[in-house]
Amino acid sequence: MTQIKRVQGIFSWVVVLSEVSHVFCCVLPSLFSVLTVFVSMGVIGVMPVWMDGMHHAMHDWEIPLIGMSAFILSLGWILHFISKRIDCHDTGCGHGPCGTKKNKTAKVLRIATFLFVINVVIYFSVHYPL
Repeated sequence: MTQIKRVQGIFSWVVVLSEVSHVFCCVLPSLFSVLTVFVSMGVIGVMPVWMDGMHHAMHDWEIPLIGMSAFILSLGWILHFISKRIDCHDTGCGHGPCGTKKNKTAKVLRIATFLFVINVVIYFSVHYPL
């Protein structure tokens, strides 16, 4: 196995791990917050019971999830900057330039960072114990 294949495999698993943590850190809390606001405004009648239970269960794990997501997001940015410096043609890669793929990765990381910051602001302004 060539070095680039090994590194590519590691990068792929880091991306999968970061997306899974992102679901629990940012996607589900955002969904719960939006549904709660809709219930408060009367747009929908009631929040589903299973979702309310899941929301309360997630409160016990908020701090570890935020910490883990911050770590994974930071690792994603670090790996992105490392990958920007690597020219895969120097390692024997035979395909075209990877610049556009790396730009797409940066876009995904910017969106993930934006959602992470929003959820941290919501946590500290609404859920943080005073």
